Amino acid sequence: MAYLPPVIEKMYHEKSLHDLDFFAMTNSLDWSQQGDDNLVLEPLIQYLSQWPDEVIFVFEDKMAELLYRLDRPDIARRAYRTDRYFSGDGFLYARCVALVNGRAYYQKILDGRKKLDGDMEFEAILYAPGKAWARKHHRDPAEYPHIASPDYETGSNRACWQEENLWKEHDLSLGWSISVPGNWKREEGDGGETVLYPLESELTVRITPFHAEKSGKPAPAKVMEQAFLQTIPSGAAGMKPEGYGLAGFRSRFFENRETGEGAPMCHIYAGYFAKGELLSANIFGRSREECVEAMEVLQTLQKNGE
Repeated sequence: MAYLPPVIEKMYHEKSLHDLDFFAMTNSLDWSQQGDDNLVLEPLIQYLSQWPDEVIFVFEDKMAELLYRLDRPDIARRAYRTDRYFSGDGFLYARCVALVNGRAYYQKILDGRKKLDGDMEFEAILYAPGKAWARKHHRDPAEYPHIASPDYETGSNRACWQEENLWKEHDLSLGWSISVPGNWKREEGDGGETVLYPLESELTVRITPFHAEKSGKPAPAKVMEQAFLQTIPSGAAGMKPEGYGLAGFRSRFFENRETGEGAPMCHIYAGYFAKGELLSANIFGRSREECVEAMEVLQTLQKNGE
């Protein structure tokens, strides 16, 4: 057999491929041809087609492994604001986008430091190995003989998609909804307030939606913002968390150290406002860390029609 570069030789003999080497290969995509997926993928297809079949199969199996790792409900929640009601195919094609944006981008999605964009797709990468094999053998891609492993279809990562890992959606007043871990409890407060909390800690999330009109029309968004800001203590510090936006709404976040029942507490204030609409969320906990972690539930907030 002719000389094989070290990475290719390892793929051929050891049937393995390091993540870094996979992303080095996908870095060859020609994004100057964006708009035509076949042309974008052409450098990768051409590269794979020059090597033995085993190399093409190993590349596809690594791609499957990377997609499988992203097949998790928490990643879906950040993308779609729910881990139950979304397109499985759409989630797969969105995960494909993480494969073609480089290792750093992929790792941020995997670690939860970046939200996967559920509106972006790059399904075409799934067919690159088959097209490379077909070119090499002058055959139809439909005759491609390899079945990738592990299965990367949405829900295949069964350990992650167990019912106990999925969150429960709660309807709130005025057309709002939110999802929280399935073991959280719910109580109703005054004035449309909903109280959500886990039993194992003193963490509490209080959410109250408001609607206001002025002269028979929805009150200006600025008025709703000011109503929220009036609830914020003067010593509270502003926050700018990423990934907590909601289409059609502006938002403001603050944090403050306060005293509750004689003990210090962290209090995070979140406000979402638009014309005539305000949702105020208050997160209380003994530590800042648990409050910031609990903010993840705000990424599932939805308003009917939004």
